[in-house]
Amino acid sequence: MEEQRQLSSPEMAKFQLKDTIEALLKFTLTLSIEESLDLGLSKEFCSNLLKDDEDDSTYPSSTSNPDLSEGVPPYPLYKHLASALCKSISNRAIHSIKANIPLIHEDSSMKQKEHEWNKIILEKGSDLVNMLETVGFGLHVQEPFFSQIKDGKKTIEGRCAGGDYNRIESGSLVLFNKCLLLQVHDVHYYASFSDMLATEDLAKVLPGVKTVEEGVEIYRRFYSEEKERENGVLAIFLTKPTSQLYDHLVAILEALHYEGVTRLLGISHTVGTIPDALPLPRSSLLSAFSTPHNPNVKTSILSDGARALAKHVNRSDGKFWGSFAGNESHKNMLALNVINHLVAHCRWINAHIIPPHGPVFEIRVHDGYGARWALNPPKFIGFLEPYMEDGHARGWKH
Repeated sequence: MEEQRQLSSPEMAKFQLKDTIEALLKFTLTLSIEESLDLGLSKEFCSNLLKDDEDDSTYPSSTSNPDLSEGVPPYPLYKHLASALCKSISNRAIHSIKANIPLIHEDSSMKQKEHEWNKIILEKGSDLVNMLETVGFGLHVQEPFFSQIKDGKKTIEGRCAGGDYNRIESGSLVLFNKCLLLQVHDVHYYASFSDMLATEDLAKVLPGVKTVEEGVEIYRRFYSEEKERENGVLAIFLTKPTSQLYDHLVAILEALHYEGVTRLLGISHTVGTIPDALPLPRSSLLSAFSTPHNPNVKTSILSDGARALAKHVNRSDGKFWGSFAGNESHKNMLALNVINHLVAHCRWINAHIIPPHGPVFEIRVHDGYGARWALNPPKFIGFLEPYMEDGHARGWKH
């Protein structure tokens, strides 16, 4: 028999948006990918928001509450987006997280769009928070049971009675896995799981299970016989309410569309910005940066990034680029330190079309220094000096 996994008592504390928005956004994007609802965003776009970056060693995936003020957002992007949405709803206006860079001007149409976004965030964000306040209990359900509840196949949830479970009653609103809202329309008490499974419709309690004995074995993974005898068993009858929390999130995302979503991810919008382009994974940025500059020369290990840095070290009086000396291995390390600083501390991000390179991903820190990669596939183009009048004529020295 599998090791027993104890099911915790239902959550009863007042539910906060900051504690549920991440799971709710992930669930909403998944429903969109499954075509269960329409966000007006492509499947590929939604899938990329959920995609992880397993090769990113600079930002642990378990980290919560990421700093939204600087840096290329880490994957999965939906976590960063969830935090930005939460701040926007709390502040009743779209969250602006990046700094303006001198001589780089944003698309003039963005002001009007922000005004429209703020209206929907205020309206639907308030509706979302108000609905969350009506939730009485929170339960976590493992797969495949959660999907069965979502799809309406499982409409009876069996739990050991006792504690806060005894507070659940007809009319209670229960939030499953912090994202799916269901209403209790009845609760039946039984002495044991075998009694419950023999009396209720087995297909509605445990879809796919053929016998009472098989069903009891499933519950035994979570509850001991002693706990079952001590507390008894509840059959909680569930129904879907007419409105879900994600309905309000759908309205927000639909209104934001590509430009609003990418803005919450920190992307600036200028002439040439690609509306549905997302920030590149950090691992892809660093991998492209570290590509050997002379792959056909066996004795050379100099990276593309280090070769690019050699062109910039003497252009800044403030020595932003640092020193650049030593053998090729040491130069690679110095260059990697520079790019890691830019990736971690950039305050301006854009995915736009720049002649002659075409689509590029560009980052800059507050002072205007930055770096640029070609998109699809990622290829490091070079470092960037701050924008300045007559920059080319002055050799970008400042």
